[in-house]
Amino acid sequence: MKSELLVPKNILFALIAFGFLFNFSALSFDFEKMGIPLEVSNVLISLGLISSFIATIILIVDVFKNNVNAKYIWTVAFLFSGGLIGFFYLRSRDYYLKISNQ
Repeated sequence: MKSELLVPKNILFALIAFGFLFNFSALSFDFEKMGIPLEVSNVLISLGLISSFIATIILIVDVFKNNVNAKYIWTVAFLFSGGLIGFFYLRSRDYYLKISNQ
């Protein structure tokens, strides 16, 4: 039996994208050289981490609630990637759920 996600897929995709973009931009660019205060990069990193954390928790709950095959490997991948692997999981979620329910 397939259970639904806690939040819609499009919101999860947005959380994953925001987490990646905020963290990537805050860590890659030196905002102080551009005249932007250090607090802005701290806020971006915080927003990125929070959105990645929320997406990761939702995906871990989904994997365990649906008893997906290799759920521990998915969990480790979600934790170490900050939810970025969750993008690939969400794209093929129906396939993984169909395999685990056979």
